[in-house]
Amino acid sequence: MSNPRRYWRKIRWASAAAVIAVAAVLTGTVFANAASPALANRTPAQLLALMRGAKLPTSMQAVVSETANLGFPALPNIPGLSSSSLSATALITGTHTVDLWYTAPNRLRVAAPVSFGETDLRVNGRQVWQWNSRTQTATRYLPSARPPARPGAAPKPRSAAVPAKSALAGLTPVQASRRVLALAGPTTKVTVMGTTTVAGRNAYQLSIVPRASGSLIGQILIAVDAQTYLPLQVQVIARGQSGPAFQIGFTSLSLSRPATSNFAFTPPPGAHVKTVRLGASLPAKPSGRTPSGAAAGPKVLGKGWLSVAAIPAGQALAALPGTGLPGASGSGSAAYQSGLTISGPAGKAAGQASALAQSVLKAATKVSGSWGSGRLLRTSLFSVLITSKGTVLVGAVTPKVLYAAAAQVP
Repeated sequence: MSNPRRYWRKIRWASAAAVIAVAAVLTGTVFANAASPALANRTPAQLLALMRGAKLPTSMQAVVSETANLGFPALPNIPGLSSSSLSATALITGTHTVDLWYTAPNRLRVAAPVSFGETDLRVNGRQVWQWNSRTQTATRYLPSARPPARPGAAPKPRSAAVPAKSALAGLTPVQASRRVLALAGPTTKVTVMGTTTVAGRNAYQLSIVPRASGSLIGQILIAVDAQTYLPLQVQVIARGQSGPAFQIGFTSLSLSRPATSNFAFTPPPGAHVKTVRLGASLPAKPSGRTPSGAAAGPKVLGKGWLSVAAIPAGQALAALPGTGLPGASGSGSAAYQSGLTISGPAGKAAGQASALAQSVLKAATKVSGSWGSGRLLRTSLFSVLITSKGTVLVGAVTPKVLYAAAAQVP
């Protein structure tokens, strides 16, 4: 991993359980037991208002579990991509767990398993360390320096490299729930189905059902903590299915303050230690304009439950989790036929991503229409269309909705 922000992207549910790139889905899970505690009655409107006013706790010790069962085709064992539980192939299906320790405002620890070891990221104020026990490598991340206010002046250090509070939201059901609630409106049926228990805490079970017939989402269940009104679990059930295709939530949760020793880190004897200055590795902030001759960026077509992400094929491949690609490009029929054309210093990672893309293309079905031609991959919860023009369209929608979106892409 080249920086902590890429680390967050690999283990959180990004953009409302979006599929990123040709074959990768960032997904997650959690389990609730069958207990039904007696709680005060809440209407859907009351519960939604309480959720929107809820704040993250100032301290937390927790275990978050994610599970995906999307029905993707079996993918080959691509060397390098399958070695980590956070890789693209691993995240398409199965269960993944992270341990969390948090104390506001800027102390966070995240431990995630990797093959034959563990990756441990610790944010302790301005100190940011990542430890990989398998490779015995300790990486210290330093915040970038602000440009000097006047020529000759010394640069000033920036604030903490990783915003612990926002990172915590992305690693828990909080962010997933916020994205779901943002979609709730006239095209949504919201009810309180009853009560449940998650991670030993009593909760209300909020049901959200899209009314749009083109959506592949049949129902979303959010377990809402009866004391804090924070989401403890989010389950996404595909239309026509009985069990969740996607889940994320707590399996263990304590709001007690973790010991300070959880955040401090000293490289053990014999460890390989390296330092990374974040300002040198993070991409520049987008200016909001597309330079002349540059490829257009991702777009969102449609609204609400029928939203479709349209991503230039090369950018989709570059964003593929687990590859570490620094950049890629590809458009037109050549990229489509070859499973995306890669440019730039991609090296071994490029070959791994290309192999993964090729395997998905083989599993996809050839389709065509007034919008053009391409290849379609369907799962229980997502449809992915790779057009001959070099665009990847992804959505929790039926193919018909994707085809309509494809007609809007030049």
